[in-house]
Amino acid sequence: MARINQSTKYILEAFIPYSRANLQLAFKPATFFRELEKISHTKRRTLQSAYYRAIKRGLLVIDDTGIPRLTTKGRHKVKAYSPSRLSKGACIIVVFDIPESERAKRSHLRALLRELSFTKVQQSVWMSRYDHREYIAMELKEYSLEKNVVVYEALKLNIK
Repeated sequence: MARINQSTKYILEAFIPYSRANLQLAFKPATFFRELEKISHTKRRTLQSAYYRAIKRGLLVIDDTGIPRLTTKGRHKVKAYSPSRLSKGACIIVVFDIPESERAKRSHLRALLRELSFTKVQQSVWMSRYDHREYIAMELKEYSLEKNVVVYEALKLNIK
């Protein structure tokens, strides 16, 4: 099987739910395309060629609605992000207090938490049974929210 180049791999990763590329494409498309240009060291024409090459190789297919979808062959070419489930009773809790002046960042964080399957406990308290610590830390650093967000790993106690 032929090897694929970095730009093609990055495009394919964008179609895998919860992958870094997928989340960037969904929440920060400008960042996704900037990263793609950095990887490829070329401009749009070459990137379009990588996209069409992925279709020609059977890695992507355009469905009836016109939306490109990753094929089984394409999934085998890239590794999907799949967070591990935490041990029984353990969870990750995200608590935040982001000022109104940074409303866009707060909205982004909430959308990201929903996308990562966190459940809302209270307005600014979210939890998940999956280990998303690394990804959350990366996002907090990128958006300079380290002072406004605290991430806990907790264990539910059975009090009787």
